[in-house]
Amino acid sequence: MLATTIRGQSPRLLALGFAALFGSSAFATAAEITIQDSRGKDIVIASPVQSVAIFPLPIPEALIALDQGTSRLVAINPRAKTALMNGVIGQIFPEIGDIRTDLVAPNFIPNVEEILKAQPDVVLQWQAKGDERVAPMENAGITVATVSTESRETRRGYVAMLGKILGKQDRAQAFLDWEDKTVADIAAVLKAAGRPKPRIVFIDSMNDNEFVVFGREEAYFTASGLANVATEAGFTEGSVKVGAESLLQWKPDIVFVNYYNDAIKPADILQHPVLAGLDAVKNGRVYKTPAIDPATAAGGELAYQWFAEIGYPDLFTQDMRTAVAKGFDFLYGKQLTAAQLDKLMQMDWNGASAGYAEAFGKTQ
Repeated sequence: MLATTIRGQSPRLLALGFAALFGSSAFATAAEITIQDSRGKDIVIASPVQSVAIFPLPIPEALIALDQGTSRLVAINPRAKTALMNGVIGQIFPEIGDIRTDLVAPNFIPNVEEILKAQPDVVLQWQAKGDERVAPMENAGITVATVSTESRETRRGYVAMLGKILGKQDRAQAFLDWEDKTVADIAAVLKAAGRPKPRIVFIDSMNDNEFVVFGREEAYFTASGLANVATEAGFTEGSVKVGAESLLQWKPDIVFVNYYNDAIKPADILQHPVLAGLDAVKNGRVYKTPAIDPATAAGGELAYQWFAEIGYPDLFTQDMRTAVAKGFDFLYGKQLTAAQLDKLMQMDWNGASAGYAEAFGKTQ
């Protein structure tokens, strides 16, 4: 019947019929979008994006928040999966447990062979050490967009980029507007008070008298009115290895312990035989950071506020439990239990830290 009908049509009608046929959704070529990564490189990807692999540790949380789910997140770093599944995010999104981790090593080196098999639409990877982490993928024809968390601008950049990748630009902008307001509100309070900045050290890991600390002045330190003593000492790297004697020389007012490392807790610092002379230790001002990554502009606002509350407890008295509960509802569309709030705020590990139970252990 089709052949008979076509033979009966004029050449003009036949041409129009084929045009309509190939213009239909069944035959149309996929649309494309162009994103710009942290290198300033334009990356062309198919749209709508169906699968994203994310290798940097903090970025999956931003995608999950923007997309309010994990259906398009096909692979993450094994360290990120461990941190997420051990925390509240893993409780409210247990399907994270099914996400692949074999596409990248814990040190961010990609498994090119497995990535080629998985065929994600785009891979997000750290910009740093591109010869090891990015070039092998691009040389194999894999679409890679780089990210950086070295500054507030680069953090905002990857949130905007993710918003475009996912087709959630308006939602990404809402996250950025929230961050703008949080930073501005904190800055206004600190300007009015005119206080010197509390000096802090941020410990990522430790081995007896050897510590890995954050070396550079991270954007969330600046936004929260804190000064990194390692930066004062001349370090600019993301993380540096130092001895206990360096911490004694630097004399930080506050010690933070990274939530990503479950092997270290405030008690390890408070009971450390060499660090007993630090005022921060004597005053109990040692804190495990909340399980809310300050390096992601999707939810980092809550971490900014937490750091400000710790640094200036008499200036900032926001009900952080309520703020976190509302924030998670906005970000993830999930209602938190009291036990989940306790877990996020590290109530168990911070129980002996100065003023923590009073400030964060109950609704103000």
